Amino acid sequence: MSATVLRRPAVQSLTPQVSIAIAVDTAWIAGQAVNGGISEGVFLMDNRVRSGSSQEGTLSLHTVCSTGSLIGFQVVPIDGGAFGDQVVITGFADINGEVFTGAGHPVPSPPPGNGPSGSYWIGQAMKAGTETYQIEIEVTVGQLQPVRYYVWWDAVLTAS
Repeated sequence: MSATVLRRPAVQSLTPQVSIAIAVDTAWIAGQAVNGGISEGVFLMDNRVRSGSSQEGTLSLHTVCSTGSLIGFQVVPIDGGAFGDQVVITGFADINGEVFTGAGHPVPSPPPGNGPSGSYWIGQAMKAGTETYQIEIEVTVGQLQPVRYYVWWDAVLTAS
C-alpha cells in the first residue's frame, strides 16, 4: 500500500472570489506613535456589498460570502509615495467563531503587481457561520531611519 502525499496548491495560481482591500493612513499611524489595537487610520473595503457586506470604509468591515469562497486580503499604504512608507500583514487571529477553521486560515501569498512580500494573504471560508477575526499589520514609515509600528483590529466574516 502506498502513502498518499498531500501537496499544498500553488497559492499564486488561486483567484479569490472575495477581495478585501485594506488602506492604511501611515501618516496618521506615525503621528499617533501607536502600537496596539486601533480604532482609526485604517479603511477596509470588499467586493461583496451587493451580497450583504456592511461597514465599508471602516475598521469594522463585515464581509458576507459563500462557504468555500477564497478571500484575498491586500494591504496598501495611503501615504506610500515619496516617503517610502510600507505596510504588510503580519498575521490573523481567530477571536470568535470558526469560519476559516484550520484549513482555511489566511496564509501569505505572492502579491499582485509590485507589492512587498506580506502585503497579500489568501484565506478560505470553510464553514458556514460568523467569525470575528483580528488582523495585525506592520507599518513602516520613513526611509532614512525607518520606524515600525504594529497595529491590529477586529473584522467580521459571515459565510453561508
